[in-house]
Amino acid sequence: MSDRLGKSRLVGLDEAATLLDLTPESVSSLVLAGYLSVTTDGTDGPQFAIGDLKAFVARNADSGAGNLFDTHGEPADPQALLAALDGRSEEMARRAFDIFATAFPEASQWGLAERARFIEQARNRFEAILAVTGQGEEVDEALVGDLEEVGATAASTGSPLPQLLVVLRISRDLVVQTAVEVAEERGRHWGLALSLLLTRVLPAMDRLIDAVARGYWQTVVRREEENRAHYEHVVEHSSDGIFEVDLDGRVIFANASLAVILGRPLEELGGAALSDVLAPLEGANVLERLAIDTDDSDRTELAVSRPDGVRRVLEVSTTARREDGIAAGFQGVVRDVTAQRDLEDSKNEFLALITHDLRQPLTAILGLGATLETHADELATDRIQRMGQSVRRQAERIARLADDLFDVSRLEARSIVLNVRPVELAMTVELALASVPDPASVELHVPEHLTVLADGRRLEQALANLIENALMHGAAPVVVQAAATEQEVVLTVRDHGPGVPESLVPTLFSRLRTLGRSDRDRARGTGLGLALVKGLVEAMGGRVAYEPAPGGGALFSLVLAAPRARS
Repeated sequence: MSDRLGKSRLVGLDEAATLLDLTPESVSSLVLAGYLSVTTDGTDGPQFAIGDLKAFVARNADSGAGNLFDTHGEPADPQALLAALDGRSEEMARRAFDIFATAFPEASQWGLAERARFIEQARNRFEAILAVTGQGEEVDEALVGDLEEVGATAASTGSPLPQLLVVLRISRDLVVQTAVEVAEERGRHWGLALSLLLTRVLPAMDRLIDAVARGYWQTVVRREEENRAHYEHVVEHSSDGIFEVDLDGRVIFANASLAVILGRPLEELGGAALSDVLAPLEGANVLERLAIDTDDSDRTELAVSRPDGVRRVLEVSTTARREDGIAAGFQGVVRDVTAQRDLEDSKNEFLALITHDLRQPLTAILGLGATLETHADELATDRIQRMGQSVRRQAERIARLADDLFDVSRLEARSIVLNVRPVELAMTVELALASVPDPASVELHVPEHLTVLADGRRLEQALANLIENALMHGAAPVVVQAAATEQEVVLTVRDHGPGVPESLVPTLFSRLRTLGRSDRDRARGTGLGLALVKGLVEAMGGRVAYEPAPGGGALFSLVLAAPRARS
């Protein structure tokens, strides 16, 4: 049957199968799948427009469409067909939007401005396609590079590649469809021109689409490689330990920091059981505590002992690594928090020691005050005088402790202000001695008129702390003596007690380490005075040192500059 509908001839199922080089059953399957449209469906069976068959062949051709069924008559120039297509760019652009809105329904909700922008971009795209079609497979390399850049930009901005390729595929198929329609309208002798034109259009379009896809995926792959390199760099150079174990608890990855934290060679960690290399001092198997099959990150803190005997406190965070929703292993981050925990312990010890140091004089003051309040009329004058002296001494002790705390904080902040000038040393020692308990147990051997460069009040404070330290931690007699050289004055404070244990000497003048030593006797004070002595003397340009005294005891030496003699 060969009726005509408009200018396009209609054929039946069998002839359509012959033209497409398929079986009638295959053509029916294409219709059911939506790849071919039936023009009419009457009592004699489905009828297909030749134009639709040609468009189907052209759209699915790899590099041209042969002679597209007939080439009778004088052949037309492909350039004339190309010119006709160029005049229909606006129409193709509007049809492209309708097809795109069908594929992506959200586009139908666009406003007029968005639709106009899409149509304008589509029109420019069609004009560009037609402009390069005349070159056939010799597509300009600059255009290919531009399209690769288009794909790269789409990948960089997160635009989905399928949507981009759909737009290009719509453009390709519309050019083919419109070319077939134009050829059908102008007569059968345009078939050869259509075939020659499509032989140029299809390879060129396919190459352009490939360029966009190549630019897109090159950017995606490059970005993934950069992310992977960045991730590997972060993991390998992280100060935290990072590991991964399989379901059996065997380490399959560990970074260098984990080896340092655990005190083991890195090569020893690979394949080792996590419970062997990360064994807590107390508690259950570490894998049972950390390897919990949950999407949430599990965090725990545990103390471990390294092979070298060093105890460390570690904070371990783990999470399950999943493949297809099933746990395939566990990943973890190990952070050494020993210093933070030690600092917290030192601060707690410091607060406890300060509380103890304040409680003693406050208790004495409260007791003496209560006695005076209740029995003042019954007490002898000399007894009241002694009680008043005791109250004054305890109050001075509290004031000195408060001053020490304040000055230590200012030394830490480097905000203490000193008035350094020539100071008579003997008078300063006498003033310091008046503010310490049991001054009768102190022997002074300081020459008269010996001067040093110092802040008088701060030097008195430092000497009082040294003498009190000797009285509390050593044994009487405490000997204070001074000697001068050409440029310096050396003042020593010696006691006759047991001296300082060798293990404590490195942290003797430290602040929080001194405060937080677990072997300290709280009843003997905070030990903050030695840290303050060092800070004050060094701020005045001097230095402090400790050494065991000959014959036993502790010997502290304080060195300050001597004033320059006037010429």
